[in-house]
Amino acid sequence: MKRFIKASLLAAMVAAPVMADEAFGGIGVTIYQLRNGVKVAEVIPGTPAAESKLQAGDVIIAVDGQSLARQDIETSKDMLRGQVNKPLEITFVSGADTLTSVIRRAQLTVKDLEGEQVQAWYGDKALFKAAELETYASATEGNKQLVAVLQRGTLLKQDADLSARDLNGIYVEKAEEFAPKAPVQNMNKVGAATLKGITRKAVGVDLKVAGNAIVTIMSAEGEQVAVLRLDNAQPGYNTLKWNGENVPAGRYMVTVEINGSISGKNAVLK
Repeated sequence: MKRFIKASLLAAMVAAPVMADEAFGGIGVTIYQLRNGVKVAEVIPGTPAAESKLQAGDVIIAVDGQSLARQDIETSKDMLRGQVNKPLEITFVSGADTLTSVIRRAQLTVKDLEGEQVQAWYGDKALFKAAELETYASATEGNKQLVAVLQRGTLLKQDADLSARDLNGIYVEKAEEFAPKAPVQNMNKVGAATLKGITRKAVGVDLKVAGNAIVTIMSAEGEQVAVLRLDNAQPGYNTLKWNGENVPAGRYMVTVEINGSISGKNAVLK
């Protein structure tokens, strides 16, 4: 798990301390890589992601229709980053639903902070912002607003030890207003594949198109349990056999990929 936390610092929102003072176009999340996508560790307040339905614990499985399954963390990060003020469509699994949302990237900056600075921000945020903006030179036009403080990728709470090290300030520069809030769509109703059920012997899926179907079963901790493949699958109800007799009971994420389209759903294995 420590490896995943470290990876999140190199992800779409936050860089490790050695990469401080980095500015880029992003949506405002920390992530770590799973086999079927990236899991959201934190949604940073005051960023475009915070304006959407995305929340910590969700799994982003596609960006602009491109699957994040079986990617490495750097590739996923690059897909989420990009041109400032440019919208991107993310597909993500939240609870039992697969949703899509359009988010417009903002100019984000990561900057090292000292404990005294953080205490000043919590004590008098307006004063701290003004002082910081006066001393922190920006390579672009416009004001930067400090929206959050993180320690090793985790949001710092007001009752935390403010003398702690490895603190990063997250700044947002709004070139324009964020993208209008696009309706969040439930992709389970219109996707190319829908999970119909899972037992310890079989997985049932409903396919809208013909092709090669790949079903991935992941634990709640992001560990891959099984990958099932059905070549030359036909539209309609299909069954993929597997042996789950030794798999512990609990909640699992099941993703179905066919012809480049991917959908996911949480399911309970009894």
